[in-house]
Amino acid sequence: MSKQLAAFTLIELLVVIAIIALLAALLFPVFSAAKEAGKRTACLSSVRQLTTGVLLYTSDDDGILPPLADASNTVLWTDLIHPYTRSKGILICPSEPASRVSYGLNQLVFIDLYGAPDPAPTSPSIDAFRFPSETVMMADLGTEDDLVTPRKGALKLVVPDDDIDDEFDARPSFRHSGRATVGFFDGHAAARLKEQFYLGWTPADSWFCLDRTDNAACATPTQP
Repeated sequence: MSKQLAAFTLIELLVVIAIIALLAALLFPVFSAAKEAGKRTACLSSVRQLTTGVLLYTSDDDGILPPLADASNTVLWTDLIHPYTRSKGILICPSEPASRVSYGLNQLVFIDLYGAPDPAPTSPSIDAFRFPSETVMMADLGTEDDLVTPRKGALKLVVPDDDIDDEFDARPSFRHSGRATVGFFDGHAAARLKEQFYLGWTPADSWFCLDRTDNAACATPTQP
């Protein structure tokens, strides 16, 4: 007497396929969130290294901050701190792999020597910052005034109370689940919502100036 081979019916196969599809749909957001969390962690690490590079450069230059760019606009702040970071990879956020540089320095305190008048303004000393742990050094960069539309190729983080003047200026990018990675003058980095450091403050530039208790100085960019 021949044995009957066990086999799935078409209905059973369809049920299995439906269960697999349902599990995939349920797990996809979990995997996506985990992937984004990994990118956010990598971005935080990069910003910490970059802020450390800026501080090391500053320490070796008698406490004076590096310029955003030299007078010829060929040597940028990223070039100046490279001997201290030894990595070009940390200039690019994992969420923005096509960017040349994903982060911008605070243009309220870092001097741009390209196109500057003669004599050029001097960069402030690191000792001038009253609240270094609460003052923005750099952040995720790359949006227009609406804080949404991408703006590529920028190097300078425009403060809330100033305008985008040239191709190197941009607003922060909140690309990590609505947060931007922000580096501060004491060397730490943190993820911040728009309202936590860029919007709704009086004076508007209080997170970006040397002394946030000096309303007049915080309301006006120091650069020409």
